[in-house]
Amino acid sequence: MATSVLRFLPWSVPAKTQPQRPAELIAEFADLMHFYRAELPSFRPAQYARIQQKNPAQAAQIDGLISALLILDGLLTARAELIAQRPARLPQAELADYKVTPEHFIQQTVDFAWRRLCERYVRRSRDLLQASAPLGKPWLRGMPYRLSIARAEQVLRQIQVDPAVAYQGATKRAWVDELTASARIAWRTLTGRR
Repeated sequence: MATSVLRFLPWSVPAKTQPQRPAELIAEFADLMHFYRAELPSFRPAQYARIQQKNPAQAAQIDGLISALLILDGLLTARAELIAQRPARLPQAELADYKVTPEHFIQQTVDFAWRRLCERYVRRSRDLLQASAPLGKPWLRGMPYRLSIARAEQVLRQIQVDPAVAYQGATKRAWVDELTASARIAWRTLTGRR
């Protein structure tokens, strides 16, 4: 069964909650981030207002975690959106800069241009995940956050190794992925690695 990476969030999000589709093509990355900023309240945990009042830095890290998953989800769903002739959550200026055309999505072409675009999105998502890493610091309370970050990292690693994975749309939900992510977290916790 396929699942959206947004289901990696460590709090419950209603099953039908999906990012809104943009009404028109998104021109620049800044416009995409503005669009995602409007989406954040739908994915925030129920106690977000209390967290924001008590610890604004933690609230910003939660928003960073959600943003990282939204960016990754936008890349993973782009092909389905373009085939359905709906605006994808990818900035047109970047697609033009990297010379990625609609034919890339239709034919699932993996060339240098597609690899470079995927690498850029992997790097952006990874940077936001690393900025959110302090959420996982309290040993037991932080475990759900660490698991969420580790599972997103697995998807990013898969895209980095084989950029064709980004065309598949969603990730395959497998118990082995959760087990691998948990083992990686346990190893980092026991060895003190971050």
